[in-house]
Amino acid sequence: MDYTTEAILEGISMSNNDVLNYIYKKFFPSIRNFIENNNGNEEDARDLFQEAIIVIYRKMKKEPLVLSCNFKTYIYSICRLLWLKQLEKKKNSNEINSEGVLDNRLDEASETYDQTEKYRLYQKHFQKLGPDCKKVLQLALDKISLKEIADIMGYKSEKYAKKRKFQCKQMLIESIKSDNEFKEVYDE
Repeated sequence: MDYTTEAILEGISMSNNDVLNYIYKKFFPSIRNFIENNNGNEEDARDLFQEAIIVIYRKMKKEPLVLSCNFKTYIYSICRLLWLKQLEKKKNSNEINSEGVLDNRLDEASETYDQTEKYRLYQKHFQKLGPDCKKVLQLALDKISLKEIADIMGYKSEKYAKKRKFQCKQMLIESIKSDNEFKEVYDE
């Protein structure tokens, strides 16, 4: 079964496994070929392809996505720009066999890539927190009031909920800052 571009975008936004499997089978081979022809391997291609899907998903969560090209062209360009950004980061950009010259789209892809890397680092350390901290911070991110957080978590007061939120946030920040990847991701 073939999906339209609209159905693919809807499938991504709904995390539909059938659509995601279709995208992988249909579009991954050309991405893998591009990566392998430009100083990468299949593992790089898999990581990058997954990252591109995440970029599209996050972009759609911010605002409706209307494409002026087909999905194959869109995902290929995102993967291409993300890979060029990675090569640039590794100082290998002079070895790229790309069919075009970098333009202002690379800046947009760079920004998206940087945001994705920061989010990935944040998620890595967020998952390491204890269940109590994860829940407190998730409630705070969901803009739940401190009073409601205190009620939900069974804390005695709003003041303690505020203190606990601060402690958890500090633990998360310290954990991220102690990661070796922190300097790479936040070095601007």
